[in-house]
Amino acid sequence: MPKSVLLPLVAGFCLSVASAEHLRWALDGAQDRIDVIRQGDCHLRLVRPDGQTVPKGSVYSLRQTRHEFNFGGSLAADWEVPKRDWYPEFKNRFANLFNYATIDFYWAVHANQHGKWNYRADSREKLDWANKQGMRLRGHPLMWHEVVPEWIASPERPVKDLDQDIMAHVRMLVEDYPEIDEWDLYNETPGIRLKAADMGVRRWVESHGGPGPVTEVIVDAVREIQPDGRFIVNHFAENDPEFHQQIEDCLSNEVPFDAIGIQAHMHHLGDVFTEKRLWGVLERFSKYGKPLQLSEISILSCEIFPDWPNLSLWEKEIAAAKETGKPTPCKPSTPKWEQYQAELAHDFYTLAFSHPAVESIIWWTITDLEPWRGMPAGLLDAEGQAKPAYHALDQLINHQWNTQIEATTAEDGRTQFRGFYGSYTVTLQQEGETLTGEFDLRPGSLEVQNVVLRVAPRRG
Repeated sequence: MPKSVLLPLVAGFCLSVASAEHLRWALDGAQDRIDVIRQGDCHLRLVRPDGQTVPKGSVYSLRQTRHEFNFGGSLAADWEVPKRDWYPEFKNRFANLFNYATIDFYWAVHANQHGKWNYRADSREKLDWANKQGMRLRGHPLMWHEVVPEWIASPERPVKDLDQDIMAHVRMLVEDYPEIDEWDLYNETPGIRLKAADMGVRRWVESHGGPGPVTEVIVDAVREIQPDGRFIVNHFAENDPEFHQQIEDCLSNEVPFDAIGIQAHMHHLGDVFTEKRLWGVLERFSKYGKPLQLSEISILSCEIFPDWPNLSLWEKEIAAAKETGKPTPCKPSTPKWEQYQAELAHDFYTLAFSHPAVESIIWWTITDLEPWRGMPAGLLDAEGQAKPAYHALDQLINHQWNTQIEATTAEDGRTQFRGFYGSYTVTLQQEGETLTGEFDLRPGSLEVQNVVLRVAPRRG
């Protein structure tokens, strides 16, 4: 386990932090599971533009262009990045890794007047860009008590008025943003108990009977608008009894939600996932019979506090600095801790990708520019440059878990291969022309696919 050292803070506190040491996970059986559940056999027949199959012995190349699995990143943070001149390179690096993007819909951020929703231009730009890239889009969230406007947090407004406003807001989001593929429902619903008893949202949740019943109310409303939409129950604490009760209530009442989101923000040692802990969490939640999403991943590249009390003191330092107008404290990302971050990210992703119930893994903060809690957890540094963790994920996603093949056709233009599920291009040269085509490899696709090739445009 990581050892502890002492760190003096500006106000005189003396906090212990963990040293940079990651014990590599055993990952026993992970590669075998990945081979079985993330890959499949594909049978193709390559057909020329004139309808004739390509001759036997034709040399072709296959390249996987997109994963079926959701390798995701959040565009709901990194608020300052669009203002930097390296923003285009940020987007290139994001698209290189991810086929899935979390988009922010924080109510209080986009509404400062009762009854008016003004979606920020920078959020709209990110949404449109990710959509144009063909990424799967996740709206985050339909509802969350941490970012509601004052008229929803109000301790004085009647519950019936709150209910009318909240449900109108939820319906508006699903109706006005049909390009969003899936939504976080009420984010971190069980956390409402940590709010003041007279807070508007808490009174609203309790008026419906708690996290389970209020989830049912929201799902019923959004299903009327998007019957085939995907809706996710998401929380920050995998051992929270109320989270499990919420899921069990929804299942017992046949509430049609689609997936379970499990967060993994590792800002102190007690929140750092070990191999045993991660596998145990995935096994426990898989028993509910819903796909699992590791919905918010944060692995630090700076010194980690050993427990919540120490981290809490650090957060008080940050709050005090903001209140007095002083620069916000920020812990430095260091080479040693960046290596720790890369090694843990590699092991975490490998084990998660090897579990059959997991359908998505989503890295939360992409850069170290003005990081949450003043603790860098980005794949890119504060200047947008790739850190070791970025390269570690690139190696997994774009190389180790990516299929590229060169082979020859058999009789009748047939060929077969085993590869990772996703989308592919096939290319071959015939009579001085480049022929190309596209196809998908999906689980259960056992029949021969005819891939009709077309002549690729000449360059130049």
